[in-house]
Amino acid sequence: MKILLTTLNAKYIHKNLALRWIYQARPQTQQHVILKEYTIKDDIPSIKKDILQQEYDIICFSVYIWNIEYIKELIQALKQSQPSVKILVGGPEVSYESEDLLECGVDAISIGEGEQSVWEYIEMLEQNRSYEISGICTRQHPNRDKRITPLSYLEQLDDPYFMEADASDMDKRYLYLETSRGCPYGCEYCLSSCDRNVRLFSLPYVMKLLEKLKYSSVTQVKLLDRTFNSAPKRALTIARYMNEHCRKQSFQLEVVAEALSEDLLQFFEHEADSKRFRLEIGVQSFHEPTLKSVGRMQNNKRLREVIARLKKANITMHVDLIAGLPYEDKATFRQSFDQLFALAADECQLGLLKLLKGTRLKQKADQYGFVFEAHAPYTIQETAWLTKEELQDIASCAQAVEKYWNSGKCRYTVNELLSLGYQSSAFQLFEALGKEYRKLKHPYAPQQLFQAFMQAMPEIDQLYLAAMLNIDYYRNVKQRPAHFHSYKLNHELRFQLKEAAKQYGISAYSLDHYSMMGYGWIDHTLGYQLIIFDRLQQETKRYWCDTTLKNWKEILE
Repeated sequence: MKILLTTLNAKYIHKNLALRWIYQARPQTQQHVILKEYTIKDDIPSIKKDILQQEYDIICFSVYIWNIEYIKELIQALKQSQPSVKILVGGPEVSYESEDLLECGVDAISIGEGEQSVWEYIEMLEQNRSYEISGICTRQHPNRDKRITPLSYLEQLDDPYFMEADASDMDKRYLYLETSRGCPYGCEYCLSSCDRNVRLFSLPYVMKLLEKLKYSSVTQVKLLDRTFNSAPKRALTIARYMNEHCRKQSFQLEVVAEALSEDLLQFFEHEADSKRFRLEIGVQSFHEPTLKSVGRMQNNKRLREVIARLKKANITMHVDLIAGLPYEDKATFRQSFDQLFALAADECQLGLLKLLKGTRLKQKADQYGFVFEAHAPYTIQETAWLTKEELQDIASCAQAVEKYWNSGKCRYTVNELLSLGYQSSAFQLFEALGKEYRKLKHPYAPQQLFQAFMQAMPEIDQLYLAAMLNIDYYRNVKQRPAHFHSYKLNHELRFQLKEAAKQYGISAYSLDHYSMMGYGWIDHTLGYQLIIFDRLQQETKRYWCDTTLKNWKEILE
C-alpha cells in the first residue's frame, strides 16, 4: 500500500514531531511511506490536487486545535474525489470526543500515541480483516482506550530529529525535542493533565541526542516537555550540557517557575548564557479561589521571587494568563494582569480560555456557566463571572499586548506612562489601546498603529505622548518614515538645533542632507530627538537633547 503521513502546520518553520516518530516506527515491509507537510496558509484545493496525483491508499493526518477545521474540509474533498482512500486521523484534537468524525469521511481515529497502533491498523487493512486494535477507534470497533507507547521502544528506533529528509533546512526550522512525556500537574483546563504519569526518556538517550545536536546546523530548539523541571537533578544535567556544548543553539523550555530547585535557579542566574535560554512560565492567575478551582497548586510568593531573580539574570521569559477561568471576574483578572505585568517579563501573553475536549473543566461547563465556541478553538464566550462584552474587551486587550508590547513597538512609551503615573493600571492601559486597535482597518500602515495609541489616550498631554512615541517609532528605521502626528518643530527651532548639534560633533553635511528632527522624551523629560540617517540606509544614529539645547546624549536602546 502507498501511505501518506501528513498535516497542516501553523507555519513552515514548524515541524511535526509526531509524524516523524510514526515514520521512524514503520515496519521494514512498508516501502511506500511518504511524509509530507503543508501549512494552514496553503490553498486547500491545491493540497487536495497534490495528494490525489500521488494516488495514496492510506492517508494519516496529524490533527491539532489549529488545523482541524482545515483538515476536515480537506478530508471531505479527498473522499469525494477518491472514495476508496482510507483516512486515519490522530493527535490531541481527536483523542477525545471525536466519534463524529467517523461520519465525516474518517475511517479510523488513533487515540493517544500512535507509533505502534497506526501500523497495527495498516497491517489489518493489508490483511483485509477487521478486529479490535488498542488505541484505534473505528465504526466496527469503537474502542476508546488511550494507547501509550513505551519510551524504551522509541529509543530503539532511528531518532526522528535528524532525518535525512530534514537535513537541507535544519537551520531554517525549529527542532522540536522531547525528553519526557506527560505532566505531573492536574490543571483542569489542560489536556496534559489527562496523563499525569511523567515518563522520562533515559538520560543516556537524551545526551546522545544533544551530542548530535551540537554538531548540527539547528539554531532554535523547543522542548516539548510539559514541565522541563519535573526531575530537577536530571533537568540541571541536561541544561548544563546544552549551555556548555550546544553553543550554536538557543533553547525554549517550559517550566513551573515556583518549583524550580535552587540549584537549577542558580544555574540560570550564574552559569547559563542568558541569550540562549527562553523560559515559558504559565502563571494563568494570581487569584487563589481560581487556582484552587482548577486544581493548580501555585505558590504565588515563590513565583514572584523566582521571576524577579530570572529577570535580574537577564533570562528571557514568556509568561501568560488565562481569562475566563472560574471565580475570576474582570476586577480580579485585572489584578492578576497588573501583578504579572509588574514583574517585567520579556513577553506577556493574555489568552482566553479554550474548553478543550477531554479536559475536566469542559465537563464542568454547565456548573460554571461557560458558553463557548462549538468548533475549534472552543474559545470561551461567557462565564458566570464575565459577560460576553467583558470577554471581548479582554480579547482586545490581548491583541494590544501583542501589538504594542510583545512586538517591542511601544515598550518605551508604555513603561514611561506607567512609571510616571499617567496610567495606574497596565490592564486599563492595554484595554484602552485594544479598543482603539479594534477600530483599525486591516491591513494598516505602521503609522496608523501609533496614531491609534494617541487616540486611545486623549486625557494625556498629546505633545508629551507624541514625544514618547517618537522614541519608539524611530527606533529601528533605516529611512525617513511617514509622520504619525502633527507636532513638528518650527524653522527657527530646527536651525538652532542644527547649530547646537554641530557643537556636539555632528557634521553639517549630515545635518543638511540626512537628518530628521522632532520632539523626544528621555529621562522623563521633554526634549528633541535628532536622527542621522546613513546614506546607504544601513546604520541610523539617534540623539536627544533637552529644551536648553545644551545637554546631549546618544540614544542607544
